[in-house]
Amino acid sequence: MGVRYSKSIKIGNFLRLNISKNGVSATLGKKGASINIGGKGAYLNLSPSAVGIKGTGVSYRTKIAGGKKSSKKTSKKQENETLIEQTSSSSSLKKTEKTKVDTNVNESLIEEYNNNLEAEINIHKYTDNVMSKEEYNSFVDNLESEAGKEIYQMSIDGDEDTIENLIATFMNNLELAYDARVNYELEDNILYVDLDLPEIENLKNEYPVIVKNELTFKKKTNTTLKEEYARLVMSLGVFLAANFFNISSFIDEIVMSGFTTTRDNNGDLTDQYLYSVKFTREIFEETDLANLEDLYEFILRFSNRINFSNNNFKPIKPYEMESVMNNNALIEDAILGLRELGYKVSDINQILPKLTENKYDSSSQYLKEGLRLLKELN
Repeated sequence: MGVRYSKSIKIGNFLRLNISKNGVSATLGKKGASINIGGKGAYLNLSPSAVGIKGTGVSYRTKIAGGKKSSKKTSKKQENETLIEQTSSSSSLKKTEKTKVDTNVNESLIEEYNNNLEAEINIHKYTDNVMSKEEYNSFVDNLESEAGKEIYQMSIDGDEDTIENLIATFMNNLELAYDARVNYELEDNILYVDLDLPEIENLKNEYPVIVKNELTFKKKTNTTLKEEYARLVMSLGVFLAANFFNISSFIDEIVMSGFTTTRDNNGDLTDQYLYSVKFTREIFEETDLANLEDLYEFILRFSNRINFSNNNFKPIKPYEMESVMNNNALIEDAILGLRELGYKVSDINQILPKLTENKYDSSSQYLKEGLRLLKELN
């Protein structure tokens, strides 16, 4: 059920982080595209090759978020960074035996861990606020490349291929620490997105602490893991929606549906949707994402299907594309016709998967195909 839309892109390695005095960086597109996040803010850098449409020559650098000040200061900066590099990777601390090191170094390691965790579970804070259509038009007008202006003007005018190409460019090499997949389809001014969410088992289940001047790791409680997971999956949905709105001012609404893959009582893999939200551009335009703390309350401002309490999600049925809903109605009419002709429900259920693979314009076409499939079955 998860793969409902034709365009599909896999992403992996959640926010590849480079922690240094210059900040945090992550590759967001093809070669030549990056986001740099640090004390001076977040900047998006795109080279001509990153636009995704050959021969455009589009290249620009723009600030996409304000800076944040660190809550702690460290001394012996160079010495500490050397020891940090030996003890941890850029995106996570390696598990070590209890290591007695300088107190300042321990605090730096813990601060690095907290910074990484913050970027993972609150990724929406590290993106630009959604531009209004007027701001988007101004952005396009100020592009130096005439070819770039032409491309973005096509996206403003709603050229489907251009919009989907820009989305693919953004998503192609978005590096996340957990494997995920995005399936999407544009229908009129609405972008439908199915987001294959990371699993809770992928979260780091330990955190560093200092006990008697020693750095050690403690297990997180189930409550903490659930809190972090709920934050991560909702933040990721908001992050992607904001960026998709900024890809094209033509997009007025984004139907974001997040799901996970689990096993049912029979041991078979099945998709369970945790939320389905009809994000609208208007509300995003008035939202300061860098200061957005209560993600659940934010989601409740939109038409939504979410059953969430005490950091637990219960499965929901996601919103469907209008064309898919119409298609389902035609199939239901055909099934009713087959039943009226005396065919057994059990036989109809056997041919249903093959019947739904077709895209017909009328219920009579589905009825004819159903009769053909039933004939083959018998």
